[in-house]
Amino acid sequence: MTVQTASRSPDRSHSDGPLKIGVVDPSSGGYFIARRILERGFECVAISSSGVTSSDLNFTAALHAGDTGFETDVLRHDFHALIPGAESGVRLCESLAKNLGLKGNDPTTTEQRRSKTVMAQAVRAAGIALCRQARCNTIADCLAWADSIGFPIVIKPEASSGSDLVKVCQTQDELLAHAALILSGRDKYGQNTQGVLLQEFMVGDEYTVDGVVTDGKLTIFAVGRYRKINRDGSMIYDKIDFFPPNHPSLDPRLMTYCEAVTHAVGARVGPVHIEVMLTEDGPLLVEIAARAHGGIGTSVIDANFRPSFIDAIIDAYLPGETSALSAAIEQKKAASIAFLISDRPGTLKSMPGASFLASLPSFVRMKQFVQPGEDIARTIDLATCPALLELAHPDPAVIEADILRIRATEQAGKMLEVE
Repeated sequence: MTVQTASRSPDRSHSDGPLKIGVVDPSSGGYFIARRILERGFECVAISSSGVTSSDLNFTAALHAGDTGFETDVLRHDFHALIPGAESGVRLCESLAKNLGLKGNDPTTTEQRRSKTVMAQAVRAAGIALCRQARCNTIADCLAWADSIGFPIVIKPEASSGSDLVKVCQTQDELLAHAALILSGRDKYGQNTQGVLLQEFMVGDEYTVDGVVTDGKLTIFAVGRYRKINRDGSMIYDKIDFFPPNHPSLDPRLMTYCEAVTHAVGARVGPVHIEVMLTEDGPLLVEIAARAHGGIGTSVIDANFRPSFIDAIIDAYLPGETSALSAAIEQKKAASIAFLISDRPGTLKSMPGASFLASLPSFVRMKQFVQPGEDIARTIDLATCPALLELAHPDPAVIEADILRIRATEQAGKMLEVE
């Protein structure tokens, strides 16, 4: 969405009082950014790109892009900064920031950070290695391209995020059915899907790289390494472990690759969340987003690394902040996110394993996506994960032991009661 407002000069003066910061779609990682803004004594305005903002945070105000008078309300608030909270808010945030003379990425290149097709074009034009991929807008094109390189094939919406409608297809029939599902519907943000992205299946370890760009320079805060397990033929997420960028277990090529990708897609300020596969030929991009890690990831990184990840995101947008971070990134505790697994679909009756989870030495908290009385799916991917667990401990071996106990409890049928 692009909203035109009367432009203001970047060096305009603000009225006296606390800084006022707008967070566009303050959900997912943006929730934690908005909460920190309020904790620092700033005013925080929730800006919704669509729908209604629902939160337990005490926002200064809430604006909705579809409302009459939205442009006037944006000007009236005299913002010091605008920050994208979720993937859905990137376009609107970059457009508003430009029109208001605030720090932000160039909205003329937004599609390099939102459309996976345009993103790939920008990365390839910069001479950066990519897996084979193609944009298709018909089922026939999907089948023809897949046949040309062979199965398995990864298929996903062109501009959604996370694991929304992402599927690894092993056969023509699977690809046909999933392409039809995407092309006939809408993504998680309610947008009509005009095309799908097909990618060759990359073999290797999957990583996330989270950082903050300040004055055009990327500071990497944390690198997450996924581990998957095979459940009845489906490779599903077991956990993600977080490491500082200089950790000896990490291939340094990941960092240099992500720095190059960040520059190629025009990310000049704020958070970046990069997903990359480390293959036998080196790092290959899955996708990059100009927002913070989704779910509870942003909060986990902030709690277990120093300096503060969330404060660095906020500071990157504030007037007068022009220099990149200089402090070395340090890890305070070993940290992981574990993914709960549901072995069968049905209705969630209760979660008898909740007290067991809370007793684990590394347990910090649980983010539950399915509540008792609601339908629960058999876990086959991130979208069907019923809950996330934040785990942290000075000894990473304690976290690993706790995850093994979690899996044993699930397999014994003592974690979830499903009917």
